Amino acid sequence: MTWAELLERLAQGQDERTLFLPPDLSPEELARYAAGLANHKGGTLFLGVGPDGKVLGASDIHPLQVTHALFELTQGLLLPYVEAVEGPGGRVLALHVPQSPAAIAVGAGRVPFWDGRRLTELRMGQALPEPDFTAQVLPAASLSDLDPVEVLRLRRILEERGSALAALPDLELLFALGLLERVEGEARPTVAGLLLAGTPLALRRLLPQAEVSYYFHEDEEGYTFREDLLRPIPALLERLRDLIQARNRVRYLTVGLFRLEVWDFDQEVYREALLNALVHRDWQSRDAIQVHHHRDRLEISNPGGFPPGITPENVLRHPPKRRNPRLAEALYRLGYVERAGSGVDKMYRLLLKYGKEPPEYRLYPEALTLVLYNPELDEGFVRELAEAQERFGAFSLDHLIAVGYLRRVEEATLAELSRALQLPEEASRKVLSRMERMGLVRREGGRYRLAQRDSLAERVLAFLETPRSRREVEALLGLRPRAALALLNRLLREGRAERVGRGAATRYRRR
Repeated sequence: MTWAELLERLAQGQDERTLFLPPDLSPEELARYAAGLANHKGGTLFLGVGPDGKVLGASDIHPLQVTHALFELTQGLLLPYVEAVEGPGGRVLALHVPQSPAAIAVGAGRVPFWDGRRLTELRMGQALPEPDFTAQVLPAASLSDLDPVEVLRLRRILEERGSALAALPDLELLFALGLLERVEGEARPTVAGLLLAGTPLALRRLLPQAEVSYYFHEDEEGYTFREDLLRPIPALLERLRDLIQARNRVRYLTVGLFRLEVWDFDQEVYREALLNALVHRDWQSRDAIQVHHHRDRLEISNPGGFPPGITPENVLRHPPKRRNPRLAEALYRLGYVERAGSGVDKMYRLLLKYGKEPPEYRLYPEALTLVLYNPELDEGFVRELAEAQERFGAFSLDHLIAVGYLRRVEEATLAELSRALQLPEEASRKVLSRMERMGLVRREGGRYRLAQRDSLAERVLAFLETPRSRREVEALLGLRPRAALALLNRLLREGRAERVGRGAATRYRRR
């Protein structure tokens, strides 16, 4: 949000989705107002603004203070996206608060509610979860709204997977996938059925929000190409793949005997991102999914935020929550998604494997944007990472996250790495201790750094594939006895070598 956009919003005054607050509120008061917005329709809370829309400023308040306080005071149920807007009149914090499907309390039995004029309290009571919209049958939907060609496509997908469902007749197949329901004895398509096999006319008439708009940006001055897609999900994914791949560049790197393909945007990564947008979006919203393809990033935006309890700070570790179970189950049976919800893990792993940044989530009151970045390729780092995995075996996701984070920031504390790993500090310490033993990181003065590549140690380790004496190491490297012993002892401490035998028979070998 720009300063001009902020002033325009403030000039419109407060309403049921917009709230102005001064900067001197206590954390508890701020939490009550933010929860009051979430318990109604969600909206934007401007901190550092008087009731008349005058900017008072909030320069002493850090966005992280706000998110931490709200998270703690609402038992983890409220974590808005906080945006700092600065201009000639000072600094204002804009808290984008999503609508909550369940009542959020602040304090014992206190459920605040903002009605557009004042903050009131509701009686304590958990709101019922909304029914699965994708399992519903729309009143005007009929069997003729399904496209036989798309039903055949679903059958072909199941045949390729070797699924027993592929042998069923059409109607039985569609019932088994949850794409049909019987209503007064008549077979009629569910919303999931229309999304996976509906005709273009039926989608336009019944589910226009199923449209996905693709934009390609040659630069930051607007888009140079646009295509609006309204098709069933399998056909939609194929067309989006074609559009992205037509503008997707690839580099080839040779590592040992292998050749790596490094794309601007890995096909598996953006496929997972697109599926997440389709599976987790709010299908009752009339807004479309948007895909903005830039040279340096891919942005995928969908209506609806995270399910309650999930935030950008815990999305990697939080147990999966499905907003549209019927659609998710059908896509699982078709092999598009994993039931265990491992899509986020897969995106992280593939991005970090090629030296890219992890996905970034931007949360807004009624939407979520996932950003996949395409930084300049660091060939040396990708080669070193691949070679290290050849030596130690495939890295765990935790190792990849820590290595990627330290590469970006150079050094970090345990607390900082814990936030990057989305793990408690004790669990993070165990991950980092193992990485120290592997020689991947080193700790100095309470801060962690990537271990520099040590060509001398690498030569010794290669030599120690067969047990060797200290004198043999001295002769190989031309070192003095003390220097050779110091190097061998360091390799022993790092767990990269081990001592065999005793006394004059002592030998060293690589672990």
